[in-house]
Amino acid sequence: MKNRIGRATAAIIAASSMVLGGAAVATAAPSSASAVQSHKSQSKAQSKPTIVIRDIKNKTIEADELATITPRVTVRKQAKVVSKTLTVVQDSTVLVDGKKKAKLGVGTYEVTTTVKYRTLVKQVVVKVKTKGKKVKKVKKNIWSEIQTESKTQTLVVALDSDDNK
Repeated sequence: MKNRIGRATAAIIAASSMVLGGAAVATAAPSSASAVQSHKSQSKAQSKPTIVIRDIKNKTIEADELATITPRVTVRKQAKVVSKTLTVVQDSTVLVDGKKKAKLGVGTYEVTTTVKYRTLVKQVVVKVKTKGKKVKKVKKNIWSEIQTESKTQTLVVALDSDDNK
């Protein structure tokens, strides 16, 4: 009886190892499940970027005005922006370098938006002593090193043609 059970178990193990690509049965199930979970978490991270730099829309202005542009950035919940800056170039001349906003006249510009940000690594609980002898538990965020992302686009500031006047 024991011999039949042993042979049946050996056959099942052999068939399972062939299906799993030669991995041992005892270690294959837990490692493949964790590999699937880590693969899913990586694909989710890749599908939703932490920071998205959006295009700045082309502007139309009056004859005596200037168009004000600022960086357009979408930030996910697990990130925080350290700085958002613009660099504006027209005909290989740098007009604005590393500023939060720019005022531009009529023309065509190359605008580079640079975003420096940190992502949340983990959250820890820290014990803090308050007045008296009480100990209070406080959540503290641990952030990553500063990361940088940039995007260059062409921006057109056009003169508004008033056909009504």
